[in-house]
Parts: sequence; C-alpha cells; structure tokens
Amino acid sequence: QPTHPPPTDTPTSRCSSAASDVYKRQEVARRLAHEIKNPLTPIQLSAERLRNKLLPNLAEDQSEIVDRATNTIVQQVESLKLMVNDFSDYSRMPNMEPEPLNLNTIVNDTVELYKGDSERVKIQLDLDSHSLNIRGDSARLRQVLHNLIKNAIEAMPDNKKCIITISTFPFDLANTKYAGLQITDNGPGFPIDVLSRAFDPYMTTKPKGNGLGLAVVKKIIEEHNGAIEIDNMKNEGATINIRFPLFNYSVRKTLNKAT
Repeated sequence: QPTHPPPTDTPTSRCSSAASDVYKRQEVARRLAHEIKNPLTPIQLSAERLRNKLLPNLAEDQSEIVDRATNTIVQQVESLKLMVNDFSDYSRMPNMEPEPLNLNTIVNDTVELYKGDSERVKIQLDLDSHSLNIRGDSARLRQVLHNLIKNAIEAMPDNKKCIITISTFPFDLANTKYAGLQITDNGPGFPIDVLSRAFDPYMTTKPKGNGLGLAVVKKIIEEHNGAIEIDNMKNEGATINIRFPLFNYSVRKTLNKAT
C-alpha cells in the first residue's frame, strides 16, 4: 500500500502558524516604536536649548515667534512619546507576573490615588463584602482601572463634577464562576456610532487622544481570560462591565453554606 504523508494543514499547525505571525507582527511593531522614540528626546532637548539661548537676545516680536514655535515642538514631542508608549504597550507580547489577587483590593488601591481630586471627581464604591479572588498581574489591572477612570473624567464637561460608581460582585455564567466589575459615570456616554468600534485601535473622539486607551484595556483584560462590554445608560452616562474568572471560590461557598 502506498504511504501518504501526514496532512500539513491541521488545527495544531494552523494555530502554531497564527501564533508565529502574531509574534512577528508584534516584534515589528515593537522595533518600530523603539526607532520612532529614539530621536524624540534629542528633538525636545534641542528645542529647549534654542529657546533658552535665543529668547533673551531677541526683540519682543521675534521672541514671541520663537516662544510659540519651541513650545509647539516640545508639546508635540511629548504627545508623540505618549502615543509611542501606548503603541508599544498595545503591540508587545504579554509579560505578566500573575499572582492570586483580591479584585476589591485592586479597586481600593487604585481609587485611593484620586482622593486628592475631590473637587473634580467623586468615586463611589459598592464592593462585594467577600474577597473576589482572581489570578492576574496587579500592575496591569491597575492600568485598566486608571485608563477607565481617566476616560470618564476626560469625557465630563468642564462645568460638571464627574461621579463614578465602581461595583464588584460574583456571578455564574455558563457553569463558570466570575468576578464582575462594573463602572458607571454621569457623563455624556459613548456616541452611538462609536459603541461598536470603541475598542478598535486608534478609534478616538478626543481632540488629543490617540485611540489606544480602550484597545489596551481590552487587550489586558483578555490576557487575564476576561471580557469587557460597554453601553450607555438610559438617562445619562456610560456603563462598563468587566468579568474575570474567579481563582478560588471555596471561601465564598463555605460562607454561603454557613449562613
């Protein structure tokens, strides 16, 4: 009987090929971000030196031109640096340090940083009374919360105080136990035409936004085997629902049985 070579197009080979393609694209993106970032600091320093050197020796009308021009260069370089950093974060391979975490602790630690800005933002907490243990990287999960809180604050009109409510709770879905995280605000909500594309890279409605904030949030959550959904509330504001698989549910089950 003739022998036939094993098929080369198997699910395993396709997954391996897809993973290899993703890695190559991410590596190209990482190197591109590095090459773009390299000249930015010298450009910024050169503009600042020109400013400091020329301004004292120029007439008033000329100094105003140099002042505006150098300020524009410095500000745009800073914007480019932020964009490149976000692009690098989005494109890099996950480099997480997962450990058992209490989701409530992550929320409390992050919100603590905003208590000094009480005139502009009020954050209300409605956290589950029991520990919601998940497995993840605490730094990256804090980044998720920072990005979402920052988005809510930036979306708020200047004359209105931003009120954010953060809730945590356990729930079951398809025989799997999850820790839920809900964030709501009293802002204008997401534009209807943006809702379906909000997580697309470079999708933004902000004049100075680079459109990577929510894309990075989604990527980090998916790295933690979680999911995120966004919507607008009926009256005002946006609502964001996130879920993470619960890492250890035995304590909660024991408590429920005891009661």
